[in-house]
Amino acid sequence: MTAWAVAQVRKLNLRLVLLLLCAIGLLTFQAYAYFSRLSLSLGPRVIFEPWLLQRGSVLYENITDIHTPLLPLLLSLLGPVFSDGLECAKVTVVVLLSCTTLLTFLTGRRTAGWLGGLWAMWFFVTWSPTYSFGKLWQESLLALLYVLLLLIYEPCADSRSVSSCVLLGTIGGTAVLVKQHAVLVLGALLLWNGFERWRLSRRTNVAVRETVLIGLAATWPLLVFLVYHWAQGGTLKSFLYWTVGYALTSNYGTLAVQLPDIYQVGAVSSSFIVLPAAVLRFVDLRRRGDQAWWKVGWGLLLVGAGAATVYPRFEMYHLQTILPVVAWLSSWAFAHTLRSSGSHSRFTLGILLGLSAFWLVTAGYAYRPVFDPAESQRIWEYSDLVPLAEQIEQYVMPTDHIYIFPDSEATANLYYLIESPPTDYWTFTYPWYMLDRVKSRILLSLGRDPPEWVVYFPGRWRVERTAPEIMDYLRDQYESVAQLDWERGEVWLWRRLPSD
Repeated sequence: MTAWAVAQVRKLNLRLVLLLLCAIGLLTFQAYAYFSRLSLSLGPRVIFEPWLLQRGSVLYENITDIHTPLLPLLLSLLGPVFSDGLECAKVTVVVLLSCTTLLTFLTGRRTAGWLGGLWAMWFFVTWSPTYSFGKLWQESLLALLYVLLLLIYEPCADSRSVSSCVLLGTIGGTAVLVKQHAVLVLGALLLWNGFERWRLSRRTNVAVRETVLIGLAATWPLLVFLVYHWAQGGTLKSFLYWTVGYALTSNYGTLAVQLPDIYQVGAVSSSFIVLPAAVLRFVDLRRRGDQAWWKVGWGLLLVGAGAATVYPRFEMYHLQTILPVVAWLSSWAFAHTLRSSGSHSRFTLGILLGLSAFWLVTAGYAYRPVFDPAESQRIWEYSDLVPLAEQIEQYVMPTDHIYIFPDSEATANLYYLIESPPTDYWTFTYPWYMLDRVKSRILLSLGRDPPEWVVYFPGRWRVERTAPEIMDYLRDQYESVAQLDWERGEVWLWRRLPSD
């Protein structure tokens, strides 16, 4: 080997080492920021519900939840490994986020080289706070599964192996077990794969065979849970109602609807600004017959189907699912444009650098607390409840039970902090939960095993109007003892009246 060749190899190896160090640095910085510095949102679904499950409660029977169950179940299994539920939830946030970031890098590297992978990773790290990745939610796990689908799905193969079909189906079925909206992504996968296999092979039997195999593989995670739930609760009736029937028969879509505000529209528009270029490049690839259009088409379809989680309540964290896919599409679009721009490559590179700088200043500003010693980490739905729990414990004996009314994401972690489980039936008291069957079950539980204390948050979620039956019962059976201090509003502590 000539001296020139040796020098080139060394230069290449040095470049790869530097890029790898940059990737490791980004990953480490992000993990530190989320674990120690940035504010997190760790509501009752990821602290209180797993705690109840560890104590023997059964989802959909003792705990009302309108989502499919995988996230709280996983956290309940991890619970014994950690000292408390807060630590478990924080570690889960960082692990899910780090794995998603790493898969985003690998996906970008596969289609756009090391620089493309690093840029996709940087894009995801920069925008993740804006998309509320500090909120541990079903979408946090779906984001990992969707980018895994993107990484594993290999279009244009001569034939897709049985193991590949089973793996794709398993990931899709697991996603449905995380949140029902993922059924749209699973359906998109089945349709896209079937269409691709038919177009490439012109053999209907190949397309049908692979599609059926992926579909069958998707059912086994659901079947495993159904068997588990039947063994725990002895019935599937409540599970089927809350995960399927409730969405079809209740007024949830009307009462829970929330449209995006101007800030959210601006944030989404800014982060999606490269998508039109990706669509144009996709059309160009399709016109020229370049087989790469299948992969890009799947990515665009995944963005569309994955974004369905914003229905009916638009929140930025509902779009966590597609941010890594958008990062990959943006990276691919820029890499493809640079390769094909020829004499205009400097102009294209300038746009890339300018846009990156703009994002770093706007979206990256969310990392300001990492560099500000005066900022302390805050855990939403938890930190503000700690002093309130300390006040309540001055009145409540360790063996006493409390009932929180109304109960929401902002208040339910009080049960966990006071270590006082609710009655044998627990549900949020949002307006869309206050069905006649739910209110009857609450009153039945309160009458059968009345708690000694009620923590009452007046005026929240209009519960006095949506659940007057429960309000009347509590006023009749309890007396006010104290008004407590809480930074988010008024709180009353009520004690049960002596029985006659």
